[in-house]
Amino acid sequence: IQSSLYKRGNGSHNAECKESSLSPQSNNSKPNLDLAEVAMVKLYTVLSLPVKEVVSENQNESMAYANSPYCEVQILGERFCKNILRTRQLFAGRISQALIAGLVLGTIYMKHEDDQGQLGLQTQLGFFAFTLTFLLSSTTEGLPIFLQERRILMTETSRGAYRVSSYVLANTLVFLPFLLVVSLLYSTPVYWLVGLQRDVGAFFYFLLVVWMVVLMSNSFVACFSALMPNFIMGTSVIAGLMGSFFLFSGYFIEKEKIPQYWKFMHYLSIFKYPFECFMINEYGGERGKNRCVQNGVTGCKMFGGDFLRQQGLQESHKWSYLAIMLGYIFGYRLLSFIILSYRCYRSRQ
Repeated sequence: IQSSLYKRGNGSHNAECKESSLSPQSNNSKPNLDLAEVAMVKLYTVLSLPVKEVVSENQNESMAYANSPYCEVQILGERFCKNILRTRQLFAGRISQALIAGLVLGTIYMKHEDDQGQLGLQTQLGFFAFTLTFLLSSTTEGLPIFLQERRILMTETSRGAYRVSSYVLANTLVFLPFLLVVSLLYSTPVYWLVGLQRDVGAFFYFLLVVWMVVLMSNSFVACFSALMPNFIMGTSVIAGLMGSFFLFSGYFIEKEKIPQYWKFMHYLSIFKYPFECFMINEYGGERGKNRCVQNGVTGCKMFGGDFLRQQGLQESHKWSYLAIMLGYIFGYRLLSFIILSYRCYRSRQ
């Protein structure tokens, strides 16, 4: 049916990235279309992208697309933006959640100092750990949205509406500014209320790490939403992996004390790299390494630089760990693309 429809001239090619649809009135086919053909035409009418050609009865023939990948990314990006703006409750809830959490957490850890005026080391480490727990767990709320979009994706790509790669790229690009706003609203109040290093450069690095964390978590959820069959299994697997990553991050158990056969989990943990970035940012640099973080009987027992050396951290890790987090973001998105491509291929079969 699909092949006969397009042989009769129903497919329209749009080279200028303009959205069009297939209309029963515009086809030149015979007037006695059966119900299946009419239903197929109406289905294509509601698709957001024009279709030039669909896979014919011969499954080995390649699928042609009406638009270039650039045009598909542009149109899909506009659709994703509209979807975010239309779900105002989710959008406003995510924004207010970041702002309120930043204010509440900032007032809880507000300049926690001891009698000598020194900031509590364990208190700040606890703040860093809780920040990562909040940021990485809060983005899992997007799982049902990803699952719903996956069903739409499989339906539309099976009709040749657009490429899977265009969908993944557009989805990634749209979330970049949205999650940057969330990161900014969380970081601005909490950084200055907690009393972290009073340096503008250190603040922007903290903001960059927070942004990388929410992007990494978003990519992680997108990957497993493509893999898991339903919401219940997806939630169970994501929660289990998040807990395991947190356990092996180095906060609860030091790296040297982790059994050798579990060491790989320490390096796979998405908590490890941002947690250590926070420590380097706070206790490194000219100000941080000369600041007393632990007092002794006769004076300062440990400076910031001594603490970093004790943890096996160096100033150069500050940027290499950011590169690793960026690799996680692209890696999870690549896995998502591979899994979705396979699912769409199976659905066409």
